[in-house]
Amino acid sequence: MRAFLLVSLFFVFGCSQSPQGQPAAKIRSDADNQAQSIIARADAQAKPLDAQADALQNEAKQAGGYTAKRLNVQADALRKQGKLLREQADEQGDAIKEAADARVKALESR
Repeated sequence: MRAFLLVSLFFVFGCSQSPQGQPAAKIRSDADNQAQSIIARADAQAKPLDAQADALQNEAKQAGGYTAKRLNVQADALRKQGKLLREQADEQGDAIKEAADARVKALESR
């Protein structure tokens, strides 16, 4: 009986969220999922750019001279594009999370 009472108290006070907390948790969870999706999509777009940059650098090693310099410039540009894609996705993800936090605060203030 005593164990049942302890378990019951745990579930009532430890696991349940307030009615206001449930929408807040869903808002934050949805924002996290959306941010992760954006980051994953950007990473998927950036990986081929990184692979192309690697291929160009390998080609540059074989070519030498001005051709190698041009290929290295192209490889650097592709790497920068991939980096920018990832940075943009991180910023968008942060903005989505911040907007969700603002919505949660607005709900909690009511």
